[in-house]
Amino acid sequence: MAKNEYEVVPGEAVGVVAAQSIGEPGTQMVLRTFHSAGIASVVTTKGLPRIIEIVDARKRPKFPIMHIWLQKSIEKNYEKVREIWRKVEEVKISSIVKSFDEDLRGGSLVLHLDKEKLAFYEVTGKTVASRLGKREGIEVTQIDSETVKVKAKGKNTTQSNRTLFVNILNTNFVGIKGITKATIQQDDSGAFYITTSGSNLTEVMEIEGVDKWHLFSNDTFEVMRAYGIEAARNIIALELMDVIREEGFTVGFRHISLVADAMTFTGAVRSIGRHGVSGEKESVLARAAYEETVKHFTNASVFGEKDTLNGVAENIMIGKQICLGTGVVKLAVRREDLKKIKPKEE
Repeated sequence: MAKNEYEVVPGEAVGVVAAQSIGEPGTQMVLRTFHSAGIASVVTTKGLPRIIEIVDARKRPKFPIMHIWLQKSIEKNYEKVREIWRKVEEVKISSIVKSFDEDLRGGSLVLHLDKEKLAFYEVTGKTVASRLGKREGIEVTQIDSETVKVKAKGKNTTQSNRTLFVNILNTNFVGIKGITKATIQQDDSGAFYITTSGSNLTEVMEIEGVDKWHLFSNDTFEVMRAYGIEAARNIIALELMDVIREEGFTVGFRHISLVADAMTFTGAVRSIGRHGVSGEKESVLARAAYEETVKHFTNASVFGEKDTLNGVAENIMIGKQICLGTGVVKLAVRREDLKKIKPKEE
């Protein structure tokens, strides 16, 4: 056999090697979350907290981000890119209001709009009034170019009016819900792209000018919903590699890909812990060896489960040879050959 004919030797304990390869540098990582206060860029989780977030298959990352690339025809046109940026970043009514006066008993709210903010987002008081006018239960009147009055319909209590006014101030005015911040950046080739805090692949893909096949999100479940399980598997592997590399460590991709495959091969993203891969093993003893021992033994006895002892953990528990390494090879000797073996002379 050639030296590099096989990447893995038959019978090698690839799971243990992968766990060791990732776990050893993981223990040396600094337990911190990256902060960038005052920096004009997005905030994201780094280091060991991000690795835990990935392998635990959190439904939503603490700091979801997106990278949005645009179609070739407009990627170097800053004005076109800026138009798309305005459609992406979420802007709430409270962001464009300088001050407001509320009459909770009378059920009225007067919004004094910020002239500079209106100019920045290229909207007018009339636009604000028309957007708010689509809400039910209120009557909107534009007093002047920078003042809009909102009146609650019907007889409402002071508390219900307060709740209504808070919801109005938190109304999404322009942009995509969930994307709290977006910045325009430029790569070495001169092409512009958009980086966001917050992720919403489905709605971003519908914006004209966005290259929907060239989007990135660190939200694994959102990627799975938008592009499928194979894309989610790639995101898991890519994110793990990037985090480990940024901490100054080197781990072979075959170990990372094994973890990503184990989390996604069933067609859904599963965590590594007791609620995922480890907790869903076929072997009762293997499940009990990880966590919640009493629960697994109790359920197995109630439902009459059988353990065929095909895995590693369960065989170690009962002292049986595991089917790895030299345990892969099973020898058999014919009876006629046994007769030929001479007993050792004393």
